[in-house]
Amino acid sequence: MGKITIGKKEFNTEERILDQNELYFYEENPRIYSIIHSDGEPPIQVKIEEALQKMDHVKKLRVAIEQNGGVTEPLLVMLRNDKYYVIEGNSRLAAYRALAEKNPIKWRTVKCNVILDKLTDDDIFTLLGQYHLISRKDWSKFEQAAYLYRKKESSNIENDILAKSVGLSKATVENYLKVYKFMREYDDLRPEKWSYYEEYLKNRAISNVRRGNIKLDETFVSQVKSGAIREAIDVRKLLGSIAKGNDKTSKKIMQSYIEGEFSLYDAYERLEATGKIGDAYTRIKKFREILTDNDFQKKIELEAVSSKDIIFELKKIKQITEKLLKNIGE
Repeated sequence: MGKITIGKKEFNTEERILDQNELYFYEENPRIYSIIHSDGEPPIQVKIEEALQKMDHVKKLRVAIEQNGGVTEPLLVMLRNDKYYVIEGNSRLAAYRALAEKNPIKWRTVKCNVILDKLTDDDIFTLLGQYHLISRKDWSKFEQAAYLYRKKESSNIENDILAKSVGLSKATVENYLKVYKFMREYDDLRPEKWSYYEEYLKNRAISNVRRGNIKLDETFVSQVKSGAIREAIDVRKLLGSIAKGNDKTSKKIMQSYIEGEFSLYDAYERLEATGKIGDAYTRIKKFREILTDNDFQKKIELEAVSSKDIIFELKKIKQITEKLLKNIGE
């Protein structure tokens, strides 16, 4: 007889050797949930097993379990409605089932820790949070976000309380919820596209454009869905760079992209051709923004009264600027 702590509560457990054919995948597990709800069909245990066995990490687990002669960590199981559900260890179960296909006698039974006490849905949420949210064990950001979203929807709890219950920061939870909600709204719940949407929503320059033109969302999502945007990093590097432009040319290029006249890559090439995103341009623009800041100008004027060094430097800047403009024919 053993014990497991979930949150601040203790539950009795017992180690048992169970027939793996009697075990059920836990359908509310975020990884499984994303599999069984991706096409809108009812959850079927066979379908879950087939989908899990195609995953790379399950293939690696299968090799490791075979080499070890069994699982090194027992599956965590609960008894509900006279059925054994694997709360923690669904990937290991899928790997075990794959081994059993070749040798059903050797891999018929598996070591499990059975929770003897009744678990509430909140208990299970806390338990999985301890394994996969706090320790970041093996769930992707998408899977973590999906789990948090479903918990918030079902319990209607505040973000700070939700964050505290799973050991994440409030900012992290809010970011996960924002991105996942956006993906739901635009009907693209493919886990592999999470990073595209995360880059899109966290970029400040892109957010500024979005506030003034909601059609940007539609264009962007359409291009992610079609594969027209090849990598997630392109969202930050290319679209983010275009969105930073405040001049008329940059805004015109962005508008053309929004209207679908240019692909992301064509739009970026056009911006590059203007010379507005080179290193020299960026540094000069930053320098100008510093000099034109009203508070900074007042500070210069105040300190220049007692410091000839400031006046000297300003004159040198003027001389260099005039020389550069002359050299480039302006």
